[in-house]
Amino acid sequence: MTALRLRPMTPADADAVAALHAVSWRNTYRGVFTDHYLDHEADTERRTAWRDRLQTAPAPADWGLVAEDAAGRVVGFAYVQPDHDPTWGDYIDNLHVAPDLHGAGLGRRLMQAVAERLQRDGSTRPLHLWVLDANTAARRFYERLGAELHGPQLSDPLAGQQHPVWRCVWRQPARLLDHA
Repeated sequence: MTALRLRPMTPADADAVAALHAVSWRNTYRGVFTDHYLDHEADTERRTAWRDRLQTAPAPADWGLVAEDAAGRVVGFAYVQPDHDPTWGDYIDNLHVAPDLHGAGLGRRLMQAVAERLQRDGSTRPLHLWVLDANTAARRFYERLGAELHGPQLSDPLAGQQHPVWRCVWRQPARLLDHA
């Protein structure tokens, strides 16, 4: 993998994160989300959502990490909501990697960086995220990283529809650091 730098997400990253999020969805969810949404609405909707989240109304406890390549292009990100749920613990609300870097280890690296930060922050809570049932590659990836899968159940509306989703849970997130 080329040299990548992980750094904290800032409000200035909103548009780059939104663009990668939309590209990731177009690459992964064609045939799951409507073509109209992916081709005509995703960019604007994701830009509005990320500007809201990072600039207009940021949640004080939430934080994110971005991965940049040598040219400064955002090629991956993770966004975390600590202490999100009394049962399931800390929540990775988003984890996306540029499609041309799938399989290069960046997703694992982001997951490990999340676990390291939570550990430094003193969290002993479980870690969880949701993954769409249709995203079998991501489900296998999370299982390889030691996740327990719970589900499926229907999601909140996403891209205008509900979708079957699985909750991926790490009861001991520090164990993510053992996955080389």
